[in-house]
Amino acid sequence: MKKIIIALVLIGLVGYAVLDFVQDQKRGVTGIEIGNMAPDFEVQLLNDENETIRLSDLKGKKVVVNFWASWCKPCREEMPVIQTFYEKKGEDVEVLAVNMTASEVKAENAYKFVEGKGYTFPLLMDPKNQASSDYKVLGLPETFFINSDGTIGEYTRGQIKDLDMLESKVNKLK
Repeated sequence: MKKIIIALVLIGLVGYAVLDFVQDQKRGVTGIEIGNMAPDFEVQLLNDENETIRLSDLKGKKVVVNFWASWCKPCREEMPVIQTFYEKKGEDVEVLAVNMTASEVKAENAYKFVEGKGYTFPLLMDPKNQASSDYKVLGLPETFFINSDGTIGEYTRGQIKDLDMLESKVNKLK
């Protein structure tokens, strides 16, 4: 009986070690799959051509990365939800709203859309759609939820319908 217990404990330890090794290997991979390192990007603030934000500079914080365009109706509808969330949780979670600028008819459309709306979370321009390409964004809106260690925790294709949906996704982040 003692040998069986020892064997089971050893099998459990080996299994745990293999699982831990596989997870460590996955953490080193960059990509948009859950558990992978989020692709890094540097984009400029919508209101300041000289100021940029780099995702990797936010390591240590939970980050919500939302891809949007001014012509996208669901994007426009979810912006107030994102603003309410940011006002509530902005100290604990960083929110980055990345405009797919190359998809805009004119870049000024992004400026006109946000003008006077009172959005206080960082609104960013991606003039060559490099960030959205790295995240393989095909439809809008798309939102990625990034853990404080820089890995992708979850993502949502389509509109964030309400505050509860957004909060529940962020609450799952580590």
